[in-house]
Amino acid sequence: MRGLTVTLSLFIVLFASVFSTAMADRMHQVNYGDTLWDLSIRYYDTPFHWEDILEANESLEGVEFLRPGSELIIPDIYGTTVSTSSGDDTLFGIYSTSAASSRPLLSRLLLETTGMVTYDPPAPVCYVVETNVNEVDEYASDIAIPGDEIALDIGQNQGVEIGRVYKIYNIGEEIRHPETGEKIGKVIRVAGVCRVNRTSPTASVALIEHAYIPVVVGDYLVPYTSTAPVEVSGSDVVSGMDAWIIAFQDPDSKIAYAFDIAFLDRGSEDGLQSGDVFNMYKYGQLFDSPSGGTVITPNIPISKLIILSTTLENSAAMIFSSSSTDLIEIGDRIELVREQQ
Repeated sequence: MRGLTVTLSLFIVLFASVFSTAMADRMHQVNYGDTLWDLSIRYYDTPFHWEDILEANESLEGVEFLRPGSELIIPDIYGTTVSTSSGDDTLFGIYSTSAASSRPLLSRLLLETTGMVTYDPPAPVCYVVETNVNEVDEYASDIAIPGDEIALDIGQNQGVEIGRVYKIYNIGEEIRHPETGEKIGKVIRVAGVCRVNRTSPTASVALIEHAYIPVVVGDYLVPYTSTAPVEVSGSDVVSGMDAWIIAFQDPDSKIAYAFDIAFLDRGSEDGLQSGDVFNMYKYGQLFDSPSGGTVITPNIPISKLIILSTTLENSAAMIFSSSSTDLIEIGDRIELVREQQ
């Protein structure tokens, strides 16, 4: 009997230890740029458990209240979760890995919602015909944000099912080249991501799960697609190319900070690929030396950008390093410094 008691006690201790470890493995420290959508992809290999994470964290008022440095409970939906232990950051600190996963952590949602500059955007499957359909007229707004519902002009007759996920596109301003003045396209911004929750034969209602700019009537939708991770190039460029900043993802921004998205005037027909890296420099200046000669100071890199996606003529890049108060502006020139082989 005593042996059984000891065995049971040992089992309880081991169970408590395993349970405690599992609980520790289900805590995630929020990093800059994290979203519940991305965390759901990371821990469950699907974006559609973001609501479970939200419900498991009662202190979290909504998806927009993630604060870097705070901790989130990742609920054990399937009986197992990915360990959240931190690994070493790789080149430029863009990627990190956990002990149980080598999946790159550059936000997949960021990759899938960068937008583009083009005259040939993805074809629409439907349009937003009403915003805030869940609000009565006196409280309704002309714009929709995360948590709002929007009406779409497509329904069961076109094969729409509950749970279908779409990207919401917004057609923005026409862009001219900063140097030549030539028209080069319109900014096509991804306003957000929505999921259908009600349908009728001719229309549907969708919940906006993420939004980056306000969603308005006239925005159009395309099917949500998963994007492959971006691998950062480690090969220095022997002969680089110049590119110009032509627009920003945020339509109201005149300058860009780290983690903002900028659009460039170079694309795949120029040889650019996802993962190529550009620098913006503070260029060297000519000075008179006390010795009687002249010197030219070296060029100093002050910002780094990584290409996330390309069209034939243009590309979208994330600013991932900025070491100066001289922030990137539309019309700035940058130089290719690393490229994929």
